[in-house]
Amino acid sequence: MAQFQNLTSLTLKKNQKGVVTTEFSIGFIFLFYALVVWVEICVMGYVSSVIDYAISESSRVARTSANADYEALFKSALAQSDQLWVKIVNPDKFDVSVRYFDSFSQASNSLNTGGEDRTNNPIALYRISYDYDPIFAYFFDDSKVTLSREVFGLQEFERDEFSQ
Repeated sequence: MAQFQNLTSLTLKKNQKGVVTTEFSIGFIFLFYALVVWVEICVMGYVSSVIDYAISESSRVARTSANADYEALFKSALAQSDQLWVKIVNPDKFDVSVRYFDSFSQASNSLNTGGEDRTNNPIALYRISYDYDPIFAYFFDDSKVTLSREVFGLQEFERDEFSQ
């Protein structure tokens, strides 16, 4: 009986060669895929943080400047940034717009989109969009994902014209 068990044991071991290689190759594919998805999520989070930082700093520079073309200041502050993110994120993919409102009620009306004339319009809506090209476009409807942020700002040098 002992000889039979030894023979069975040797036969099973002989038939199981290559199982570890097969399990590793199948498991590695899923592990690698999960790793790349995780990297994609991290990159999207980083780009989202860059957009938040870019709009807050650029709008601060524009709204604290003395009675000037706020849209041009906003775009130049974005383009002239010498931060690290400029080397990682392509600044040419940013779409920037500024809309002006003359009162809080006009800005809070969802049907009113504001105007491009900054004269006597102390409230500005700074909007920035970024077209992100994901690694895995399969999960998204389009090949690009648009990340956008908006900031309302009261132009510091036009506060005297602000009335609610």
